[in-house]
Amino acid sequence: MTTMTFDKLAYIDRLKAVGFTEPQARGMADGLDQALREEVATKSDIAALRNEMNLLRVELKGEVSGLRSEMKADKIDLLKWGVMLIAGQTAVFTALKLLGH
Repeated sequence: MTTMTFDKLAYIDRLKAVGFTEPQARGMADGLDQALREEVATKSDIAALRNEMNLLRVELKGEVSGLRSEMKADKIDLLKWGVMLIAGQTAVFTALKLLGH
C-alpha cells in the first residue's frame, strides 16, 4: 500500500480558521490521522490489484482448460472400458450358450 502524508498541524489551523475550537480541531485531526494510518487504498493500489486479478484469471482459465482436456480423455477411456466389458460379457454368454450351459 502507498503511504499518504497528512499535515495535522496545517489541518488544525484550517479548522480553527473556520471556527472550530482548539480541542475540536485537534480531535478531528487526530481522528483523520488515525484513519489515514490504517491502510487506505490508492488508485495505484487498486490498479495493481486489478492487474494481479487479471493474471490470476488467465492462469485459472489455462488450468480449467487443462482439466477439461484431462476429463475428456478420462471419459473416453472409461467409455472404451465399458464397451470392452460389455463385449467381453457378451462373448462369455454367447460361448456358454453355444456350449449348452
